[in-house]
Order: sequence, then C-alpha cells, then structure tokens
Amino acid sequence: KKGNPWFQNNDTKLQKRLLEVIVSNNDRILLGIAQNFKNLECLTEEAADIIRIYMEGKTRKDILNLLSVNKIYYDAYVSRPYIIYQDKSRANVIFKMYKQIWKNRSVLIVEGKYGRMGIGNDLFETAKEIRRIVCPPSNAWNYYDEILSAVKKLINDPQILVCISLGPVATVLAYDLGISGIQAIDIGQLDNEYEWYISGAKYRESISGKMVAEIEGHPIPVEHVEEEYYSQIAIKIG
Repeated sequence: KKGNPWFQNNDTKLQKRLLEVIVSNNDRILLGIAQNFKNLECLTEEAADIIRIYMEGKTRKDILNLLSVNKIYYDAYVSRPYIIYQDKSRANVIFKMYKQIWKNRSVLIVEGKYGRMGIGNDLFETAKEIRRIVCPPSNAWNYYDEILSAVKKLINDPQILVCISLGPVATVLAYDLGISGIQAIDIGQLDNEYEWYISGAKYRESISGKMVAEIEGHPIPVEHVEEEYYSQIAIKIG
C-alpha cells in the first residue's frame, strides 16, 4: 500500500495478484524489482531522498521477505533510464536497445486514455505496425478481465509484442500474458522518460498532449493529438 499511485485505488484482489507475481518462479517471466537496496550515489539527490523516505520503517524488511536469494531479479528502473540518474548518458544506449526489441515487429500498446505512448516522438519508429487498446485513465483494475480479453482478441500472431503502461495493472497483465505464451513488457514510464531525454530536461516536467502521472496535480491534457494516434486505436475500454 505504501506509495500507492493516485490513479489506482487499493484493491485486495490486485494486491494478491501482485504478490503472486513477485513470488512466481515461472521460466517465462523475467521479474524486475526497483534497485532501492544498493548504493544510491548514481542517482540525483532528489531521487535518492525519495527512495530513502520510501524505504523507511518496515518497508525494506517487508520487501526482502518476499524475495529469494536463489533467484535472479532484473532492474525495474530500466524503464526509467534518464531523469533519476546523475549520469544521463546511459539512457542513449538503453533507448536504442528498446527500439531493437520491437524493430520490424507488430506492437500492441495497452495504455491509459492520456498515455499516447510514442506520439510526438520516434520511440516506436522501428516497429512495423502499431495498434492500441486505450483503457481508463484511472482504476483500470476495475476493467481487468475486459482488458485481458481485448488483448487476447487482437493477438492473432505469436510474434506480436504487447507493450503495457498501466501502473500496477501492467504488472499483472504482463504476467498473465507471459505465462500464456504471449511476449509482453511492462514499459512503465518509458515514453515520458524518452520525452525528457529528447528535450534535455533536468527535472520531471509536463509533456504536451500527454498525462504525466508523477507531476503533482497530474493535469488532464487536451484531447486533440495527431491523427496517427486515433488511427491506431483498435479497442477502447471504459
């Protein structure tokens, strides 16, 4: 519950599903955790302070109790390669690697109503085709069964890659798709990070036409965006 995002209410079933994911040992799943346990000197002072505050009290122990020393975990901050680091040059390499993942592939983006990933930038320029499932901007978990069904309906080729940005719901969705044999990536804040990287931003800032959940007040962006975005929408939910 600690650090619960504003756009998703607490839900007992969602909590149980997230717990299922973090303790899973399915070979199809690559599980990333936030690298909050190591030396934080590579981060900006602001980012490091936020992590220190978050890890206060029982949080560190509670998280460690869920992890296994016999398991390899990946870095969840791979989708946040820019704004939190003092040395921001590594982001250039990571963004190039992401573009290689979906190069010449059909991509299904699952995102909130105002996410609009890849619109206004070239993050997905290497993809062969983009389709989108647009979900509610908040409390998407209330529509989870419908979202999962919509994704499976549109996957008619095992080579299609699913990229999800939907808060904690993305974690469960990527897991459920992964164990069913569909390649899915929870790419989190990657598009926002890419926008800041392109603009050379030093701090999190608003992005034209998109909602930035991490900015206080999270203003709703204007509806009008490039026609390309609307042409890619396959299903709207909620």
